[in-house]
Amino acid sequence: MIALEHAPWRAVPGLRHGFLPGRTEPTHRVTLPRQVHGTRVLTADPDGDRPEADGLATRAAATSVGIVTADCVPMLMVASHRRVVAAVHAGWRGAAGGIVGTALAHLRDQFDVEPADVEVALGPAIGPCCYEVGPEVRIAFRATSGEATAAAWQRRNDRDVLDLRHAVRALLHANGVERVTVIGPCTKCSPDFCSYRRDGADAGRQVSFIGWT
Repeated sequence: MIALEHAPWRAVPGLRHGFLPGRTEPTHRVTLPRQVHGTRVLTADPDGDRPEADGLATRAAATSVGIVTADCVPMLMVASHRRVVAAVHAGWRGAAGGIVGTALAHLRDQFDVEPADVEVALGPAIGPCCYEVGPEVRIAFRATSGEATAAAWQRRNDRDVLDLRHAVRALLHANGVERVTVIGPCTKCSPDFCSYRRDGADAGRQVSFIGWT
């Protein structure tokens, strides 16, 4: 299986991106953070040590940033007119903790990019078909975003079921991002992608990346 792409981005000069299938290595250098399921977003330093963060941004030429996932949402962001990109890891903890707003604030503060100028692609992640969660998850989302993600929730077998990508998309819309596309299958259902829910400690990780040639 080849990398999944957001088709309209193929027309952006110099932009390369992809949601790689499970355990596939990128064919070019990708700067990755050391992810901790937090909300820290930084500007990438390809020549520095890997920072502890869950998102990286760049406008540098010949630089790609990425994140790894195994059920969480890989969020790729681009503001083409500023030649700014970001890759963000949005698990439920990060999403509930505010990483969407943090990422957009970083783009505004460091690159003068407004949310309305950002386009986002959300890659393969666990779907509502497979994502029953405990009550603490919904409590966490309500504590930071009220009912902004209400449409992403269902009840099944007396448990909460979360459509995590729908929740992230709702948070993006609430923060002023209008153009959001969801790409790819549920990772637990698809053997092409790594899934911690399916494989536990044996699950690998897949890389999602975006950057400039």
